Amino acid sequence: MPAPECNLLHEWLRSTAAERPHAPAIEEDGRITTFDQLYRQAEALALEFIAHGLRPGDRVALLLPKTTGAVVAVFASLLAGAAYVPIHPRWPRERVQAVLRDCAARLLIEEENGARRITDLETGALLRDPRPGGDPEVATDWPLLDSAATAVLLFTSGSTGAPKGVVLSHHAVAAFVRWTADEFHIAASDRIACPAPLGFDLSTFDLFNMALTGATAVLVPENIAWMPRFLASFAREARISCWYSVPSILAAMLEEGRFAESAYPDLRLILFAGEVFAPPALVRLMAAVPDARCVNLYGPTETNVVTWFPVPRGYRQDDPLPIGLPCPYAETVVDPARGELLAGGSSLMDGYWNRPEETARAFTVVDGQRYYRTGDCVSVAPDGNYLFHGRLDRQIKRRGFRIELGEIEAALLRHPQVIEAAAVAANDPAAGTRIVAFVRLRAGQDLALAEIRAHCARLLAPYMLPDRFVVTDILMKGNRGKIDYAALARAAEGNVRGD
Repeated sequence: MPAPECNLLHEWLRSTAAERPHAPAIEEDGRITTFDQLYRQAEALALEFIAHGLRPGDRVALLLPKTTGAVVAVFASLLAGAAYVPIHPRWPRERVQAVLRDCAARLLIEEENGARRITDLETGALLRDPRPGGDPEVATDWPLLDSAATAVLLFTSGSTGAPKGVVLSHHAVAAFVRWTADEFHIAASDRIACPAPLGFDLSTFDLFNMALTGATAVLVPENIAWMPRFLASFAREARISCWYSVPSILAAMLEEGRFAESAYPDLRLILFAGEVFAPPALVRLMAAVPDARCVNLYGPTETNVVTWFPVPRGYRQDDPLPIGLPCPYAETVVDPARGELLAGGSSLMDGYWNRPEETARAFTVVDGQRYYRTGDCVSVAPDGNYLFHGRLDRQIKRRGFRIELGEIEAALLRHPQVIEAAAVAANDPAAGTRIVAFVRLRAGQDLALAEIRAHCARLLAPYMLPDRFVVTDILMKGNRGKIDYAALARAAEGNVRGD
């Protein structure tokens, strides 16, 4: 493993390629790319970038699915001293163009008919694409970078509707990756899978743990990334030992993929983050893989992971699921006036790309320490763990009472037949603010609306009870696989008259 002081992500790959050249770095559809092959391909592409005039600090936009070629492009960008900007190829063209304009990318890499296409966005010229098997001249003057240099811009949805770029340095990404490698004992024998696309911060786990520890990153085929039946088979047949995804994927693998009907002897670690895991589904997951360690990770893109909670073996579905305690590299405090979690430490973003005013609003200073305002409402349990209560920006007032919509969702998720839930506010001209709850049930289950209402009545104050419950097969999702609350709120405007 590279020395502790080495926090340049591409140096990890260089070091591992030198130590374990013939070991498998990436496996994609059964095809192996060794560490030596991966590094040589990244080096050849980086030299082409530099020869064409790419400068340290420039941006390289990757309009690519998560493939071996995309991983090569990530490390080539970093080797050349640039930051990579992942863009999902299925994004609408207008959104893609907005991101390209915003980040002022110098180069754009995309796939065209299965071939890689590299365009200089300043001149419109096409760059030469080095052959994968080529043996480039070794550069003697690679850009000298500090770990504070920008490694990646991750574009997330902005409050104005325009995507905004989260600027993460090599140091910020390294803080998270080094901790996971140490805490979860990631080793060269591990086979890591993370179905998240490159533009999701979860993808830093598999790509850079591969480079740091020599583990094999097993790429999830894009055509099954949201198909739970095939994902369950993939995890078993690919002998995955470490899995990292959003909880809804795991819940769907249990329900639709019949995950619990097979054995997974290689699976030792399951990490999940990005949304609330329904406790009954988590209990079923732990029963299906009793030897696997399950860990709840928390943190917005702006901070990556800042708290963690290893789920105990005796966890019960009636127990709360904390987001845990701060990671060793993180600093957290709670704003006593708002109950908002403030996050700081080594994994913190530098700011939003080219948005100084929005960056200033996102941060606050407490006792001389810089913290990011997460917008998440938390409380502290007696054992010190943080409990998540929802988003402050999803807080509403009804009949004079302040209501956290996330608390309603948490109550719904405690029902054993519910695997996903979303609560939104809708305006009723006659009655004012009303609450609509969307519920997705376990496969093959039926649940009377009266029973759902009774379940909520046992857990929530009367003023918090939804006015209408909508049982649905699909909850609308955004690009990152998270619930699209804006779309649900629009749908709710036609569902405010009660059951």
